[in-house]
Amino acid sequence: MRLKREEWILGWTVMLLLIILNGMLIAKYDTLFSVVCDNYGKLLSYNYHVSGFDATTYSVLTEWGMKYDVLRHPLLPYLMALPYGVNQILISLTGFNGALYIAAAIILFFGFCTTIVLYRILRQLIGIGIWDAVLLTIFFFSLAYVLVTYITIDHFGISLFLILLSLYLVGKAYQEGRVLKTWQSALLLLITAGVTLTNGAKVCAAELIARGKGFFRWRYLLVVMGCWMLVVGLGLLEERIYVYPKEQAEQKYFQEHKAEMMQKARKNHQRYKRAPWVIHKGKPLGKGSLLKWTDYTTSRWETLKENVFGESLILHEDYVLDDILTSYRPVLLSYHSPVNYVIEGLLVVLLLVGICCGWRERLLWMCLLGILPDALMHIGLGFAINEVYIMSAHWVYIFPIAIAYLLKAKSQRLIAHSLRVIIVLLTAYMLIHNLVLITGWMQQPPVSIAFWYD
Repeated sequence: MRLKREEWILGWTVMLLLIILNGMLIAKYDTLFSVVCDNYGKLLSYNYHVSGFDATTYSVLTEWGMKYDVLRHPLLPYLMALPYGVNQILISLTGFNGALYIAAAIILFFGFCTTIVLYRILRQLIGIGIWDAVLLTIFFFSLAYVLVTYITIDHFGISLFLILLSLYLVGKAYQEGRVLKTWQSALLLLITAGVTLTNGAKVCAAELIARGKGFFRWRYLLVVMGCWMLVVGLGLLEERIYVYPKEQAEQKYFQEHKAEMMQKARKNHQRYKRAPWVIHKGKPLGKGSLLKWTDYTTSRWETLKENVFGESLILHEDYVLDDILTSYRPVLLSYHSPVNYVIEGLLVVLLLVGICCGWRERLLWMCLLGILPDALMHIGLGFAINEVYIMSAHWVYIFPIAIAYLLKAKSQRLIAHSLRVIIVLLTAYMLIHNLVLITGWMQQPPVSIAFWYD
């Protein structure tokens, strides 16, 4: 699809901001990570700490392998195979590891695509004016963890694009009085779930709203089930081939050196009992493979106030972008200024009123139904609740979409203009506040946690 003039201008405006931020991130880590060495993964784990985001992609671009959690990201390693090949050519010709630069190019590409798709959702599917769509797109990129998502090379930036693309394609088809062809729907589900397994539920949610009872027709339902079996099966196969042998080797080594390993475990227990990754974990619901990641002790109300609708949108002034698993940043932080709570409250009010205004719209229901599993998983069961703000890319797009319905509903000129002024002021404040903190963090030297292991 050809881009219109205003889409090019908007896309490159956002890109300029992201290019500057990614350039600053490269400058921060270039000396450390643009090297070729045997312990590159360890080098990353000791020195790369951007909130709770992982540096796995840098490692994969340097030495390809199943280094992601293959059950949750079964296709992601293969998407990085071509960039890995490019980096290997660069390393062989120059001896320079270009992982930082290649990763930045990848995330900038998806940042540009996200900008265009969100704009088209606002403009074409919701039907607001050009300037309102531009304003809400910039508003979206003023949110704290949207900015942070597009300066890190974790999977969230790719996931956010695929979620919005799914909403756009399914919503566009519905708007035109049709549904996606079965193969198109299947491909969308495979790619989205393949990058992040749980996001496949968002594609299913959108198709369920669009198709209604047609979603449960046996032929289509069979295709959906087949896609899920294929993605999950691929993850299980990868785990069996790549992960299981390593676990077996580790278990064998443990049995052969049991006394030594038990002594080391007791020593580490004493050494690490006050380590951040220990004290910042809540109590799980059980000890099973999945239950051990849950948390029933962290306050849900405080989490919503300080992290979900707080840190996700407006960065806290203290411990900026610190990782709670490698630093002593508290799980729950409070803002110094009450102004931030006022802005947070205003954003939530705009969200709720926007949802009320768009209550009958299928697109809004696609978003809400797709977000429901995330709410149940993170807030209900407590999966990763101690760093829930890094998951913002999976749900925060509801803000510009809901507010777009609010703008569309207010036909009275005075009310509409007042809303625009409020959104402009909120956008300006969040951009300035978040960028000041992010750029301040960029200028600080990397902090190593190697001392824990020396």
